[in-house]
Amino acid sequence: MERQRLYSKTLRAGKRTYYFDVKKGRDGSTYLVITEQKDDKRNRLMIFEDRVEEFVSLLKEAVDKMKE
Repeated sequence: MERQRLYSKTLRAGKRTYYFDVKKGRDGSTYLVITEQKDDKRNRLMIFEDRVEEFVSLLKEAVDKMKE
């Protein structure tokens, strides 16, 4: 089974572009891929479904600190 894209959104922010993709793996697991692209450089972060709640919680915590 090939990897299947379930969701995809793009955010353009100045010289950077962010891609948010939810994919289903060959084994049926679901994961989030966040890709940052600037010029010809690309950084990718993969968050698997068993850790997504913890990831979102820590991300929210960090954003709250930024707002202080």
